[in-house]
Amino acid sequence: MARSALVCAMALALAGWASAAPIEIFGLKSDSGGLGGPFRILRYDVTANSFYDCGTIIGASTNLAMNASRRLFYMYPFPTFTLYQADLDSGNNLINQQVHDTLPPSLSIIDGFTIGPDQNLYMTGYGHSEIYRYIVGSGSGTVTTEVTLQGGGQSGDGSEYRSDLAFDPITGYLVGIGIAPGGVRRTLFQIPGNLVMNGVNDNYPWEYFGGNSSPWASPTFDLGNPANPGGPLGPNPDGVAFDFSTGALYLSGDGEKFSLWDRNNATLTYYIPDPGSGADTGMGFDLAFQQASNIPEPATAMLVVLGGSMLLRRRRYRA
Repeated sequence: MARSALVCAMALALAGWASAAPIEIFGLKSDSGGLGGPFRILRYDVTANSFYDCGTIIGASTNLAMNASRRLFYMYPFPTFTLYQADLDSGNNLINQQVHDTLPPSLSIIDGFTIGPDQNLYMTGYGHSEIYRYIVGSGSGTVTTEVTLQGGGQSGDGSEYRSDLAFDPITGYLVGIGIAPGGVRRTLFQIPGNLVMNGVNDNYPWEYFGGNSSPWASPTFDLGNPANPGGPLGPNPDGVAFDFSTGALYLSGDGEKFSLWDRNNATLTYYIPDPGSGADTGMGFDLAFQQASNIPEPATAMLVVLGGSMLLRRRRYRA
């Protein structure tokens, strides 16, 4: 009986891997090309290299996030903060669009937005250099400050938490687009995930993605900024997402230049245009991907299965 139960557990684990979620990146597109919208959500299927129009959202939004159940959350960056939610049907079309909550006006301009492994919403925005948390489903209409950038801003080294956020599935760090020390260049920053989710407002100094000696920290590296519109993401770098299965990094500008990047070398791998026309899809006002819950990684699950196999062999040997 014990052996049968163990075999069933192993089979279920393997079946779970076989039925893994699709590898997909979602992004916002403005039909007008600007903040006026209307906005629609596009889905990029990484495996098939194809795009699908999921539909037009109600209201307007330049912030997008997705939880473990593939529920989407979106919100306009200012002046009021109406948080919407929507689901996807089996054909990846938007359904059940509705208001989730209204957040406080003290948030100023929100331009960074993601769901964490705890399935709560994390945000940042212009000028504040703080990471905020909203408890999804609480209906509280309130946020708490979880991290404050130490030594940044105009009174410091000029660094700023600025745009889109995403939790790195490899390291667990929160990664975002920010203004590097010096106050001009745009690059990626990171914050340890445990500091972001511990329920305490921690002061944390600027840290480049991959560490302060990584290529993202090069004094000549720039994703693009208003004074450097020819940068690889244009004048307004704005989207960050990861392939949850490999950690591959995707970035975008405001409604343009959706692209795959070499995360280790801070280099553009290639832009991802519409495969039919070769034109820019306009996807990129914000990016999102399915943020898994705090569950064992595939490597951990594999160890469980291997351990189970060894236990079965040991039982047979004793028999």
